[in-house]
Amino acid sequence: MADLRAARRRPAAARGTPAPPAPSVGALCAALDAIAPFAGAADWDNVGLLAGRPDWPARRVLIALDLTDAVAAEAIRRRAQALVLYHPPIFRRLPAITPHSAGPTTLLPDLLAARVALLATHTAFDAAVGGTNDLLLDLFRPVARWPLEPALTEHGQYKLVVFVPPAQLEQLRAALADAGAGVIGHYTECSFESVGRGSFRGDERTRPAVGRRGVLEHVEEVRLEMVVPQPKLAQVVRALYAAHPYEEPAFDLYPVHRVAGRGAAGPGRVGRLRRPASGSALLRRLERGLDLSLATCVGELKRRFATVTAAAGAFGIRRFTDPQSLVVTGELRHHEALELLRRGVTAVCLGHYASERPVLVALRARLAQRLPHSSFAIARADRSPFRPLRR
Repeated sequence: MADLRAARRRPAAARGTPAPPAPSVGALCAALDAIAPFAGAADWDNVGLLAGRPDWPARRVLIALDLTDAVAAEAIRRRAQALVLYHPPIFRRLPAITPHSAGPTTLLPDLLAARVALLATHTAFDAAVGGTNDLLLDLFRPVARWPLEPALTEHGQYKLVVFVPPAQLEQLRAALADAGAGVIGHYTECSFESVGRGSFRGDERTRPAVGRRGVLEHVEEVRLEMVVPQPKLAQVVRALYAAHPYEEPAFDLYPVHRVAGRGAAGPGRVGRLRRPASGSALLRRLERGLDLSLATCVGELKRRFATVTAAAGAFGIRRFTDPQSLVVTGELRHHEALELLRRGVTAVCLGHYASERPVLVALRARLAQRLPHSSFAIARADRSPFRPLRR
């Protein structure tokens, strides 16, 4: 009986059940990409896996806004295997990795020697649905949301526009489709056509398929549009020349951008309030969830706003043009503030760190849900570099 009780107390691994495999840095990077797609980051940003190997283990993960000496020392002391950072610690050209090289910390060589991988999310999380700016908007409980500017990504597609006589339309469409044009998702032979009138005059060296050389001709033509993936571009153009009846077919190619997240993703976020509210009332909602000890304001709060525009960090003011929307941002430069006053726009500046701090709790919860065999902690040493003045 004693032996049976001892067997019951034995851990599962000792009874032959294999322990779960250690999550890898690659799996952590994939989870981060799923939460906030790296493709949505600004083209000047540096996100994803910045240092380390994808096959390194990532069972113990530390999360912070910034990689400072204090955060790096905490990661080494707590034997973290990966650091997920909001701001990329490797941003511009880094010619050397030494204690004296340019960068946010002098301990970068020590982190790599300890096999601590570095990952960053930054503007990818800003643009993602449910990301940085949605977290700010949550405090206001808006009834509808949309990005301040939709995220566009290049994805190697072109729009082919070609003009063809109606009698040869189907022959040309089939040839282009056979060469790889007209594929959208799970649909093939996708196209659009519209009828119009074209004109041309051939010189003495031409042999026009329609009309006579030297004479201005007018013909009915169909404008045919089809998408073409970049790898198929050359063969589609060859098929166009082979199947088109004209000696010199007229066609155009336009690069196509994809709207990320079906138009829901993008930098900045606007939320429509259930009913217009005064700036003072909206400020009280902010106080319930954020540290406003370093907050400042530009413009007039004693009026009503129909929407709130959330733009964490240093967003700039290019898209802040609606006086009916209260702007909640991280920081503004002096002359930006003057320009907002001229536009009649009111903005609350939370401080760069305070506007992005909610990211940490959200990232910890979402990563833990995707990687249950890793442990995630927010760095205790991660703090704002600014402190309020106390008199």
